[in-house]
Amino acid sequence: KPSRPKVATRSGDLAMRTSPRCHETQAMVRGHAFHRPLLQPLRLSRHGFVVLAALVVVLGWTCHGQQLWLFLLRQLSSGSKPSVIMPATRFSGQGSTRAGLLGCASAFGGLGVAWVIRRRQIRFGLRGRRPSCCPKGALGPAATSSPGIGRMETLPGGCQAYVVGSGTRSIIVASDIFGIHSGRNKEICDELASEGYLVVMPDFFRGAYPDQGSSPSWWQNLMQAPALLTPFSTTWVSVEEMLRDDVLPYLEQRGSVAGRTAVMGFCWGAWVVIRACGALPEAFACGASAHPSVSAMTQRWGEDEQELLRKVRAPQLVLASQDEPVTWKPGGSAETTLKASTGDTVFREFGSMSHGFVPRGNMADAAIAGEVRRALEYIKGFFGKHLPQ
Repeated sequence: KPSRPKVATRSGDLAMRTSPRCHETQAMVRGHAFHRPLLQPLRLSRHGFVVLAALVVVLGWTCHGQQLWLFLLRQLSSGSKPSVIMPATRFSGQGSTRAGLLGCASAFGGLGVAWVIRRRQIRFGLRGRRPSCCPKGALGPAATSSPGIGRMETLPGGCQAYVVGSGTRSIIVASDIFGIHSGRNKEICDELASEGYLVVMPDFFRGAYPDQGSSPSWWQNLMQAPALLTPFSTTWVSVEEMLRDDVLPYLEQRGSVAGRTAVMGFCWGAWVVIRACGALPEAFACGASAHPSVSAMTQRWGEDEQELLRKVRAPQLVLASQDEPVTWKPGGSAETTLKASTGDTVFREFGSMSHGFVPRGNMADAAIAGEVRRALEYIKGFFGKHLPQ
């Protein structure tokens, strides 16, 4: 038999042998990316499939099946951005027989959802584990350390943001994947505001993480777990739209002078810093990133990291932990590229700190507290240099 031709594919797609009947699939894999936003959140590894299946079986016995699976389908099978966490509805005493039947139906429904997701990713060549935002060894989520001295405001385009301080100089803060209400995010914003800046921390995840205070219950934490999917379905298009339509107009209304705005990000937020400084060069005077997850996020979205770095013109400060890839530590390729495109870029490594230490490190540990203070001094000094009064 004559050999079937191998389809030329883009990086990250599965090279596959096709028959003449597969022209539609060939076109999708070769160059038409309209299926990518739909399937980006669905690239599960085999382990991910097992975990998902186990999770839905457990939840199937405690949650109302119909509501749960509509929620899972919306989260995992659509390209839309979830705005709120859908609370699970518990059974209300309708009898053990009915509860058992609904639980079984819900569990089998969950297995069906997981199976469909797995079949879709195999069909479109999306096998394999996709990189997560945080590297191995990263610190987990932390409850908010302070309610902050600022306030939540609705910006011109309708998004919510934590706002503190005033002045003609401004800083936009992009949080890590756990949202603006976690860890020391607000506390750090307050400290920057005390230096004479107007600080705005937008909720790029659009309410996926509600404010649960400093002592959330285990049930609140459990119900918030699905929100971890939100950062991985929050596209740059969505972030850029919020910056253009909400944040930058708000800064102008508050008297911030054009060209005297910085952008800062932690973890996931560092990807926002690089994208923003490259796409909106006229808006930002400089950027700062702590324990950046730029490599992981560019891989996740199929972006060319070096190309994005070459577009950056504003000076950058990068504070790497021990868990960042070598390319994002002093002397790595990221520093080389950024110095070539920006000139005044500074990389520093905190070799004894874990990824996430700036907003989430345990301040009861004197060593961690000292390194957090040192990182914030670097950030304030860098902004003081590039955002003069």
